Amino acid sequence: MPSVSTSLIAGVIRRWTRLGVADPLWAALTDTGRGRWDPVEFLRTGRREVDAVLELLARRGVAPKLGTALDFGCGPGRLTAGLAAAGFGRAIGVDVSPSMLAKARELVDDDRCEFVHDAGTELASIPDASIDLVYSARVLQHLPPALARGYIRHFLRVAAPGGVVVFQLPREPVGATGALMRALPAAALDRMRAGMQMHGADPAAITRAVAAAGGVTVSIEEDASAGPRWRSHLYVVRADEAAPAVVAGPGGAPGVNRADPGTRCIIGASGDPAGATPDGGQSPG
Repeated sequence: MPSVSTSLIAGVIRRWTRLGVADPLWAALTDTGRGRWDPVEFLRTGRREVDAVLELLARRGVAPKLGTALDFGCGPGRLTAGLAAAGFGRAIGVDVSPSMLAKARELVDDDRCEFVHDAGTELASIPDASIDLVYSARVLQHLPPALARGYIRHFLRVAAPGGVVVFQLPREPVGATGALMRALPAAALDRMRAGMQMHGADPAAITRAVAAAGGVTVSIEEDASAGPRWRSHLYVVRADEAAPAVVAGPGGAPGVNRADPGTRCIIGASGDPAGATPDGGQSPG
């Protein structure tokens, strides 16, 4: 009998391979206000997003070395190309979907970029302590929570000492639409989202997972990339030891996370651009 993780990843591969055949650019960056993406503009959004993230990291005092970057769940290569354009000497895009990777190789013409098919659950294609920046946006939200937590653990395994890991995860659906989403059966939601499952995660549980993997949560930023129906966060994590610090309390006010007292976790200012797509692209609600 296959393991739970093997069964879960098989479903993810099927869904995203199908989406990669139908319209990989729109699946990677949905925008209800437009039809198909122009490939040039699609890649430009990746550069703008990476620039915003690097500016955020500089403000938080954790600017990464511009050595090797990993774009986890790279899809058609939008952010992989953006990482290379921002100055990384090597940008590795990893995805489970062969159709998405085929589009990435067609779309991105940059010798600094490479695209790797990894259909496992442990990032076995990436060596330990080899990555200066791990970045993943609009990816973990589409994975079953057990898979997402496992990948976070491996993000920290592959990060170099002092490296930075940045990933986005929604917290919960919000508003009247969010209440309706919570009431609908999973199968109905799956049909509404064209097969793109959405999952939320409690920030306290995520920071505990980060700490258990040897990481330090530097900040948790408000984020808009999951769309208006979700409250979403961008997690900024450092792959090394740090002194105990104040963490976020209710509403973002400083407080104490007694479940994980050693994690530094500050809700970023709502005006910070990192995590939000400048062009309105977002995941389906």
